[in-house]
Amino acid sequence: MDTKSIVYSRNVVEFATVAKEFCSFLENCNQLNPKIFVSTTSKLLPLLYYKATLLPKTEPVYDEGNEQFVSELDYRLLESRIEDILGPHNDFLEIHDKRADENDGQFTVSIAEYLADIYQDLKNFTMRYHVGNTDVMNDAVWECRENFGEFWGIRLVNLIRAFHILEFSNIEFENIEQNNKKDKKDNSNWLFSDEQNENDLSLD
Repeated sequence: MDTKSIVYSRNVVEFATVAKEFCSFLENCNQLNPKIFVSTTSKLLPLLYYKATLLPKTEPVYDEGNEQFVSELDYRLLESRIEDILGPHNDFLEIHDKRADENDGQFTVSIAEYLADIYQDLKNFTMRYHVGNTDVMNDAVWECRENFGEFWGIRLVNLIRAFHILEFSNIEFENIEQNNKKDKKDNSNWLFSDEQNENDLSLD
């Protein structure tokens, strides 16, 4: 199968659509209250996982690595936004990891970090995919599928579990929202100044 047939196949196009929607959702997550953020994320994650499993196998065209679009600053800003939304519920107990034997099979990880990891890979994928060059698009599919299998796929599975718990644990998210509003009000001038100094950061 040639690269054009692969990159424009139904499964790839649908995955690219879901990936773009997922990235857009996270980029605008600071506009959401914790309850809506949790509810929407808990629905997007299983869909994303399903679509990723349908990506076709392909081989890279180019020997050199793909261009990276997400900067370290973009990553940290997104991670910080998610931490603010979830507050004390950002950390969760992860299991079934290769590092499990270090802590009797369990250790605490960050939802914000895991989401930022997935975002980074998917944003890079969507930016390359929309270049329009079939060889670049093919390599974007190849790298994304490889990274899904080796790295962020298991993070996604663990996040589905974490968000299921958040969704159905009767957590009073209103308290987090009120604290967030207070913090934003108290630090509004500082945040504005800081973001201006970082060249008006945004996750576009």
